[in-house]
Amino acid sequence: MPRYHFGLVDSQTVADEGGQWLPDNDTAERVAKQIAERLWIDRPQLRNRSFAILVTDEDGERVCRVPIDPTH
Repeated sequence: MPRYHFGLVDSQTVADEGGQWLPDNDTAERVAKQIAERLWIDRPQLRNRSFAILVTDEDGERVCRVPIDPTH
Protein backbone atom coordinates (compact mmCIF):
# COMPACT_ATOMS: atom_id res chain seq x y z
CA MET A 1 0.00 0.00 0.00
CA PRO A 2 1.56 3.34 -1.03
CA ARG A 3 2.06 6.32 1.24
CA TYR A 4 0.54 9.66 0.25
CA HIS A 5 1.38 13.12 1.55
CA PHE A 6 -1.13 15.97 1.85
CA GLY A 7 0.63 19.34 1.78
CA LEU A 8 -1.07 22.69 2.25
CA VAL A 9 0.05 24.95 -0.61
CA ASP A 10 -0.25 28.62 -1.48
CA SER A 11 2.90 30.47 -2.54
CA GLN A 12 4.75 28.04 -0.25
CA THR A 13 4.10 24.47 0.84
CA VAL A 14 3.47 23.25 4.37
CA ALA A 15 4.65 19.67 4.05
CA ASP A 16 2.93 16.62 5.47
CA GLU A 17 5.92 14.75 6.85
CA GLY A 18 4.08 11.65 8.05
CA GLY A 19 1.67 10.94 5.23
CA GLN A 20 -0.97 8.23 5.13
CA TRP A 21 -0.90 4.70 3.77
CA LEU A 22 -3.79 4.39 1.31
CA PRO A 23 -4.74 1.80 -1.30
CA ASP A 24 -4.69 4.01 -4.42
CA ASN A 25 -4.73 7.47 -6.01
CA ASP A 26 -8.54 7.67 -6.05
CA THR A 27 -8.68 7.14 -2.30
CA ALA A 28 -5.96 9.75 -1.78
CA GLU A 29 -7.96 12.27 -3.82
CA ARG A 30 -11.10 11.56 -1.74
CA VAL A 31 -9.10 12.11 1.46
CA ALA A 32 -7.74 15.40 0.06
CA LYS A 33 -11.30 16.56 -0.68
CA GLN A 34 -12.32 15.72 2.90
CA ILE A 35 -9.35 17.67 4.27
CA ALA A 36 -10.19 20.65 2.03
CA GLU A 37 -13.83 20.60 3.18
CA ARG A 38 -12.78 20.54 6.85
CA LEU A 39 -10.37 23.43 6.34
CA TRP A 40 -13.09 25.41 4.49
CA ILE A 41 -15.32 25.05 7.56
CA ASP A 42 -12.74 25.27 10.36
CA ARG A 43 -10.31 27.85 8.90
CA PRO A 44 -12.29 30.71 7.30
CA GLN A 45 -9.05 32.71 6.93
CA LEU A 46 -8.09 30.30 4.11
CA ARG A 47 -11.15 31.23 2.06
CA ASN A 48 -10.98 33.50 -0.99
CA ARG A 49 -7.32 32.67 -1.43
CA SER A 50 -5.42 30.16 -3.50
CA PHE A 51 -4.77 27.58 -0.77
CA ALA A 52 -5.02 23.96 -1.85
CA ILE A 53 -4.18 20.46 -0.72
CA LEU A 54 -1.39 19.03 -2.87
CA VAL A 55 -1.29 15.24 -2.83
CA THR A 56 1.99 13.54 -3.67
CA ASP A 57 2.92 9.89 -3.63
CA GLU A 58 5.84 8.35 -1.78
CA ASP A 59 8.14 9.18 -4.71
CA GLY A 60 7.18 12.86 -4.54
CA GLU A 61 5.10 12.69 -7.73
CA ARG A 62 2.00 14.88 -7.87
CA VAL A 63 -1.26 12.93 -7.64
CA CYS A 64 -3.76 15.81 -7.50
CA ARG A 65 -4.39 19.33 -6.24
CA VAL A 66 -7.66 20.12 -4.42
CA PRO A 67 -8.51 23.79 -3.74
CA ILE A 68 -9.69 24.74 -0.24
CA ASP A 69 -12.11 27.29 -1.70
CA PRO A 70 -14.50 25.42 -4.01
CA THR A 71 -14.95 28.56 -6.14
CA HIS A 72 -11.27 28.49 -7.21
